[in-house]
Amino acid sequence: MATESSLIPADLDAHIRAQIARWTVPGVVVGVLRDGERETRAYGVTSLETGYPVRTDTLFPIGSISKVYTAALVMTLVDDGTLDLDAPVVTYLPDLRLADERARETISLRQLLTHQSGLYGDYYDDFGMGDDALARCVASFPTLRQLSTPGELWAYCSSGFMLAGRIIEEVTGQPFETAMRQRIFAPLGLDRSFFFADEAIVYPTAVGHALKTPGGDEHEVRRRYLLSRNVAPAGGIISDADDLLTFAAFSMGDGAWNGRRVLSPVALEAMQAPLVRAPNYPAAGFAEWGGLGWAIRFSDGVKVVEHGGSLHGFEVKLKFVPAHRFAIAILTNSGRGSVLGDRVAEWALDHVLGLRATSPTPIALSNDALARFAGRYRLAVDDEEEAAITVADGGLRRVMKEIDPVTQTELTYPPNLLRPIAEREFVAVTQDENEGSRIDFIERGDGSMRFLRMGGRLYEPVADA
Repeated sequence: MATESSLIPADLDAHIRAQIARWTVPGVVVGVLRDGERETRAYGVTSLETGYPVRTDTLFPIGSISKVYTAALVMTLVDDGTLDLDAPVVTYLPDLRLADERARETISLRQLLTHQSGLYGDYYDDFGMGDDALARCVASFPTLRQLSTPGELWAYCSSGFMLAGRIIEEVTGQPFETAMRQRIFAPLGLDRSFFFADEAIVYPTAVGHALKTPGGDEHEVRRRYLLSRNVAPAGGIISDADDLLTFAAFSMGDGAWNGRRVLSPVALEAMQAPLVRAPNYPAAGFAEWGGLGWAIRFSDGVKVVEHGGSLHGFEVKLKFVPAHRFAIAILTNSGRGSVLGDRVAEWALDHVLGLRATSPTPIALSNDALARFAGRYRLAVDDEEEAAITVADGGLRRVMKEIDPVTQTELTYPPNLLRPIAEREFVAVTQDENEGSRIDFIERGDGSMRFLRMGGRLYEPVADA
């Protein structure tokens, strides 16, 4: 039973349990760090099929939180003088080929780490388990569309982090995973952080779950566990709550750990500086800015730094507040665990630190103004995910369809109502797991819609036949 003196007091514990029940999440681990003290607590089961209980040291894939570790690894090489964030990536990969020659000559490491390369981002083809997986993946990049000019738009881009990982391999002469272990995992003592299933399987591990039907509450086990090896720099780490809290504690420090310099204070600070506006950063709660890997927001002038991870039935959150020496990690084995993670973390920030995320104020737009956005939008270069947008009730109605990447069946999700909060920006107000999420529209020079940006991804208008 929680005690009032614990870092997870009775009221936070009760809130966690209420959110687990509301979203029917099978298993959760919550870890809290404050002023150097930490506590972790486990809830539920690792698998609905086995009923084996979650432990505080249970391993979960942390998905895209891995991107921040990759950014930190890059910054160790910047500190060494091996890499320059603003040098074109062809400086380090002279044989690199891209579909757009001008982009090839200008994309920088900084643009990769801030999701501004303009490359198509959701590229997850499998290039095997060999040490050459990442090199073979990047060799196929001429097949990827250049969606925008480098530096023009912010759009979430896993491909960019794979390219950064390949640069790390080239300049270190090591497989990406080896460089990460030597430069980040080992110095920080992250001995429960891995890349490969055969490393994780000897420890307690969680199983991913997805909803049986969109909008329902019943979960089922996801049979697919990990992404291919070439995706490691963008989303390949498997870890536990304690290691995530250690990484957060390091990130709130001066770049040294256990008496060893890992990053310079300048590099650590640069990672958390708000560099680009990111109005709907995926899996990052209320963040509005992107740094070097991290997502960032300000609450009453206080910086909150965070990232989320989503992977085949797992959702993980890591958030910290440097000014208060506070961090919280939430690891779930549910495909809709993101909403639980955000609500638990925001409750903690509000009730523990007095930092409440501000809700955007809706504005009024005429039906004619709203009608500009109506239509069908398809995930760029991908015909497996589509949003239908219509005018409804003073806002927009969104219906999502996608092809399930595991079962290859078509899924249609319940509609969401979105209210305008700016001329081209909207927030979901339907009371489901999407509540509070934002979308925005990017126009062409003639006022027509160029992209719908949703979950950080770019969706292109679909011309009706």
